Amino acid sequence: MEVIRSRSNELVQRVRKLAHDAALRRSQGRCVLLGERLIQDWLARGAVLSQVLIPQRWLLRPEAQRALLSWQAQLGGLNKARSCAWLLLEGTLADGIPGLVTDAAPIAVAAFHELEDIESLPQDGDILFFDGIQDPGNLGTCLRTAAAFGVKACIPGPGCADLWSPKTLRAAMGAHQRLSLFSVRSFESFIERLSGPIRAADAQGLAAHESDLRLPGLWVLGAEGRGLSAAIKQHPRVSLHAIPMQSHTESLNAAMAQGILLYEQYRQRQR
Repeated sequence: MEVIRSRSNELVQRVRKLAHDAALRRSQGRCVLLGERLIQDWLARGAVLSQVLIPQRWLLRPEAQRALLSWQAQLGGLNKARSCAWLLLEGTLADGIPGLVTDAAPIAVAAFHELEDIESLPQDGDILFFDGIQDPGNLGTCLRTAAAFGVKACIPGPGCADLWSPKTLRAAMGAHQRLSLFSVRSFESFIERLSGPIRAADAQGLAAHESDLRLPGLWVLGAEGRGLSAAIKQHPRVSLHAIPMQSHTESLNAAMAQGILLYEQYRQRQR
């Protein structure tokens, strides 16, 4: 394992830039995974790692050696694992890479799959469309919740946070590997392909528990604060569904609202 002692090390600088630069991530098709559990989740789904950066203080933990052996085995054994660069970061060298400074967790650089073409959008399950959700932690939690309820596909609309930012990835906890993710130009550019219902979360809608949510279809979730865009809210195919709340509560964040609505849908399907 190579030991990195200098903060100006070229590889450390490249990983730091990759963590902060969405355009660079897209051009290279690589992202930064923060933390032991996230790395494990991605490896379990066949991820290819190019670098693993290990803080010295993490390596002192009793479980660290077991984790490293497990990762090498999942990469295809020691010989194949040698194609991945294993780097030990001395002291606080990892400071400045998001998330590492607070929990001394390992970092990996992994290849990610391209977003799928809308032509292959599934017609036999639930789909989520995110309408301008800008907070990466909230977007990641939405993905994690979607995977938990068996959603087939997720579509980040224009103005959404980057799917591959470290904060989105960490909040999603491996959900990227369990969902089909699609790229679209706009909401209007793909909905004609859908034959099922199109539902959106909105405070002006019919209470979710009074709606029939059993049929699979598309759910639309609006951005924090702004809510749904006017074009989606007024679209003739979109039905609005609300979560009843006490009058003094203005709203829930997108991930919380999504979880409640997907649970209500799940509950109705169990009848």
